Amino acid sequence: MSSKRASAPAEVLRRAFVLGLLAFAAACGGEVPAPKTPSRGKRDLLDPAELFPADLDLVLRVDLGRMHAQLGPMADALRARVEEESGGEEALVSQAIARAKVVWIGLRAADVEVGDRVLVVEGEVEDVRPDPKLYRLVDPPIADDVRTWERTGPLGRATTARIHVFAGRTIVFVTPVEVDSVERVLAKGPDERRRDPAAEGLISADLRARRLPPSLERRFPSIASIIGGLERARATAAMVGDALRVDAEITAGTGQAAGKAENLLRALREGGQGSRYAALFEDMRIERVDRAVRVRWDLSSDVLRALLEGKLAAPEKMQDER
Repeated sequence: MSSKRASAPAEVLRRAFVLGLLAFAAACGGEVPAPKTPSRGKRDLLDPAELFPADLDLVLRVDLGRMHAQLGPMADALRARVEEESGGEEALVSQAIARAKVVWIGLRAADVEVGDRVLVVEGEVEDVRPDPKLYRLVDPPIADDVRTWERTGPLGRATTARIHVFAGRTIVFVTPVEVDSVERVLAKGPDERRRDPAAEGLISADLRARRLPPSLERRFPSIASIIGGLERARATAAMVGDALRVDAEITAGTGQAAGKAENLLRALREGGQGSRYAALFEDMRIERVDRAVRVRWDLSSDVLRALLEGKLAAPEKMQDER
């Protein structure tokens, strides 16, 4: 097995914590024109989860305040990892995250590298404001009680195009493709079919399952067939004692499709238990009830620390390093 393939399980799980927070710092893709200023609209007060348009099929909620209280130095390691991988290219985003209590990230799971995202930060962000050399204030306001800045000039697809500020406690960063969708939500209210992760635990997620892109379906037809039979996945991660417990439920369109998903998860667990990453899979339980597959996954504090620091190794190596 190649080293690249061997490192995949740990890397995927580690990046799940930081992927959405890093997205705005990546300047990728071609230039797109600066968005047009929409007409003014009125809205009722929205809570942060209601700001995500329905076209985003994955929304993550990260409770950085609770994470810091419960994880201590590991939370600092996570925040440092965010700053390290962001490279400081989106300084205002980094500043907001440093003040955040809770962060929500909305994106399209199949197009994660493209950079279309909405990032909502709630916390001590009253004095986080855009550089007037880069952004101009939109006047008249797009919606009541919302101040909006738009970035001037050509934009990279993953660059922040609009910034919305709500009553000083919530700030929203929007990339160009999502500008119109977010401002439609501000004007008309929340989308009915939006993703809505549970407001509990350290991290929660809500995913609308979609087919893989055609290129990946051709390369991985068996996996593509299984994913194509799924409808939704929801998960939360919370501390139980000194372990991180992940509870997930995957819903399929039929019982047969759920059975295929169950078999795939069991195969992944068995493969992981026989690899150098066996520590990840020591306590992972899988069960199926009709069209739902439920997973409970406990990660010890040692495994979690190694995962966040990108140093996951075989259990005996971790023991030696302690």
